[in-house]
Amino acid sequence: MTIDAFHGFTLAILLLFVGKGLVARWSILRRYSIPEALVGGLACAFVVFILHYGMGITLSFDLEARNALLLYFFAGIGLSTDARTLRHGGRPLLILSGVAVGFMMLQNLVGMEMARAFGLDPRTGLMVGSVSLTGGVGTTLAWSDHFVQTLGIAQAQELGLAANMIGLIAACTIGGPIASLLMHRHRLQASGDSALEIGTLHSDEQHAQLDYYGVLLALLWLNFALMLGYGINALVAYPPSRCLTL
Repeated sequence: MTIDAFHGFTLAILLLFVGKGLVARWSILRRYSIPEALVGGLACAFVVFILHYGMGITLSFDLEARNALLLYFFAGIGLSTDARTLRHGGRPLLILSGVAVGFMMLQNLVGMEMARAFGLDPRTGLMVGSVSLTGGVGTTLAWSDHFVQTLGIAQAQELGLAANMIGLIAACTIGGPIASLLMHRHRLQASGDSALEIGTLHSDEQHAQLDYYGVLLALLWLNFALMLGYGINALVAYPPSRCLTL
């Protein structure tokens, strides 16, 4: 049984609202900051599991809309970046950046050694390293063709996506409790930022006025960002020899 792109996209939105409702009603999920998307996604995975192993029904999803939605997602993150906030980060931001880079290198080293231990090409370990664990789904999909076609590593995409999913679930389920433990041990208090929306129902949130002009303007800027990205990608991929002959 295949769910097409339109119905799959609609189901994804529904599952996000399901997860949001469950987090709002179960205090333990809010206490450990379990993301609504993870809760909704696990609920869907559980239903798919029951259908497959209990009723012999196999569900597959048409991922046609996935690539476009990923581009909008990353473009939206980029447009929300504030350079002034980065400038005010100061020394803590530099330390955090250094730790992040260090862990990225550690992920790659551990992944390559694990691949070598299983008799695989060590470069395969990069797909279970920073490519999937730090880069996420979008980076995994972007690099999978290079690993398969150029490096000759079959099933690189499946390996990277599996590692990404395991890492995502582990981070979301372990990160919250560890943060809560550290805050309790060091007697740290949450910021109490009222703008945070985790664990609140849609009807209880403060809503900004939204009209067709705002929606179209947001889509316009997102499209401009994507067009700029396509242009930069074309320049990077342009053969150097062609540049010298111009």
